Amino acid sequence: MPRSRPPRRSLEFSNARCPQCDGAIPQDRINIAEGLAQCPACGELTRLSQLNLCGRSIEEILAKPPSLCSMQADGSQVVIQASLRSWGGVLGLTAMSLFWNGIISIFVTIALAGLYANLIGPIPNGFPVPGGLQQGKPVMNDKPMELGETLFMCIFLIPFVAVGTGMLLGLVTYAFGKIVAVIGPEEAAVSTGVFGLKWTKRFDPNEVRAVMFERSHMESNTTTGKLIEIQADRTVRFGSMLGDDRLQWMHAALKKVLMPESVQGNGNAAVLP
Repeated sequence: MPRSRPPRRSLEFSNARCPQCDGAIPQDRINIAEGLAQCPACGELTRLSQLNLCGRSIEEILAKPPSLCSMQADGSQVVIQASLRSWGGVLGLTAMSLFWNGIISIFVTIALAGLYANLIGPIPNGFPVPGGLQQGKPVMNDKPMELGETLFMCIFLIPFVAVGTGMLLGLVTYAFGKIVAVIGPEEAAVSTGVFGLKWTKRFDPNEVRAVMFERSHMESNTTTGKLIEIQADRTVRFGSMLGDDRLQWMHAALKKVLMPESVQGNGNAAVLP
């Protein structure tokens, strides 16, 4: 009879910890071929994408908060904050925004000039319109732009302008944005955004079943390709823009507040700040 092969393992998972009880998971309990790991402490099977791979317990992570992260009590609520600031993200999006929006601005200028010329009046000679002017109108296909061509260009440019606007919003978010989780006795919310522009997701803190990592579609030099998922009366996913250390800290803080029994089960008292 053929001998069964042992489960495949990887050094990537050498510091894995269980997302349920926070216990360490040895490599002989990790099966990469199946994409699963089993915790020897609680017996839970977990997808590899949900493991805590930093090698530190929740209490160890919370003992040394990263910069611009905080957890504090505010009356009956607990407020957990983590900054999205990333100079790598700022520099990367600055370069991309300058390139993309620089090109798009040429066509936007032509489209706006065409609207002005066709709806208001001729554009004065000498006004800096890319491609030049004929009869007080921008030039398109070697002839003055008519209203139909102008409207078509305006509609055609909408998705390109939207992408450029998204880049600028991402740039501002990486410079000044933050994630704020407000956990109260009966209701909780997680807000992601910058200044007054926020995206808020609400859930019932009394119905939380799990706080774990999940794979994100976004991965770069400054982010890990992971996000936090809270499973409650609804599924709340956020944090894909956080750097690795802040993502680990935010996960640990939420785990301690929302599921203190999992921290206590690892031999640590879960006391809210």
